[in-house]
Amino acid sequence: MEVLIYSEHSSNRFYYVLEWIFKGVASFKITHNLKELALHGGPSIIYGNVENRNEAIQIPDSGYLWNLDVEPILPETALVTFPIQTLSADIFTFIFYALTRCEEYTKDNLDSWGRFKAENSLAFKGNYLHIPYVDLVRAKLFDTIKEKWISFEVPLPIFNRQITYDIDVAWAYLYRSFFRHVYGILRDLIRSDFMAIRDRWIVLSHLKMDPFFTFSRLLNIHSAIGDKPIFFFLMGNKSRIDRAVGLKSKAFKQLIRDLSSKYIIGLHPSMRSGRNLDILQEEYNLLREYAGQQMLHSRQHYLLLNLPETYRNLLNIGVRNDYSMGYASKSGFRAGTCFPFHWYDIEKDICTDLTIHPFQAMDVTFWVYGQNTPENVLTELRNLENQVKSVGGTFTLIAHNSSFSGPGTWEKWELIYFAFLKNENL
Repeated sequence: MEVLIYSEHSSNRFYYVLEWIFKGVASFKITHNLKELALHGGPSIIYGNVENRNEAIQIPDSGYLWNLDVEPILPETALVTFPIQTLSADIFTFIFYALTRCEEYTKDNLDSWGRFKAENSLAFKGNYLHIPYVDLVRAKLFDTIKEKWISFEVPLPIFNRQITYDIDVAWAYLYRSFFRHVYGILRDLIRSDFMAIRDRWIVLSHLKMDPFFTFSRLLNIHSAIGDKPIFFFLMGNKSRIDRAVGLKSKAFKQLIRDLSSKYIIGLHPSMRSGRNLDILQEEYNLLREYAGQQMLHSRQHYLLLNLPETYRNLLNIGVRNDYSMGYASKSGFRAGTCFPFHWYDIEKDICTDLTIHPFQAMDVTFWVYGQNTPENVLTELRNLENQVKSVGGTFTLIAHNSSFSGPGTWEKWELIYFAFLKNENL
């Protein structure tokens, strides 16, 4: 069934929004001819303030999609409130604004790492970051169409859960230099953390498995529940933040080969690489060499996104799927959707072939950015997943191999995590 949309104007931005809305559901056509609209027998939409014809659904036009500049402020007429009751706002602009992250181009009031703050987002201020707000707007449009044209069909939603792992540090103690061991011991002495000193000695004596090397335990769980995680490897170790250990060791190369033979793996670009394309290319080449395959997937270390440079650089080195779209400090829906979508380069006014895979929650968010009880965390994870189920999207969770009972982690996390994966209670 074809949906006919009347508009006095047209643009790449408008087409991008319509393509995202109707992909996999219905074909659509943009017309500038009111007579064609009047004669159309199927679903029809008027985008603008012209006289309504043929009982078409009418969406107000704020003019935002015809301006080729980057406008980080959403027009008042495009502001949607939740729970959504009517289509009285410019929902096409609202969707474009959310998916393209227009508000993040301001570069103002960033956090200490140079990241856009969740607290500065329109969704957080409007108290709807915790729901897939763009997906709900699309669902409302589909419901409205179906009310007028009952033969309009929307495919049944198919929920999916995707677990992903960031491999920042594969080992807590092994494959570190003498000086890093000395530094670690001095740090533990200052903290009076004698258990960590004892564990370091036991692991280095090969009497105990390194606490960060949790891959066998994690993969056994995933094998039992029948899903396929994705692994992202940090390939930089030249700064305090970018501290991959054992980068040139046989064990690290073997780990990458083993995982890449059975699972999707991707690059975890270092923070240093965000400022230097040559460093990014070197890290990409090293991971590709170890894995023996092209690297099409990526997620930024510390979720450091600098739009549009970050995504342009990823495209330049050959990455076609990025998984960084979410906040470190808050769970929820950064771009308002739990479906993959193509990144739109606003400055160049083109839709690229970089696919963005948004995530909704990350393990360290729950203990680094807030105080939570295990019951509250499990409830939040399930609430987020239920929101995704309601629209048939993909619930994506970030975990770290180093988050399970190792130094510097929350000891309750492992219990929460496995209960969530197995759909069990604590």
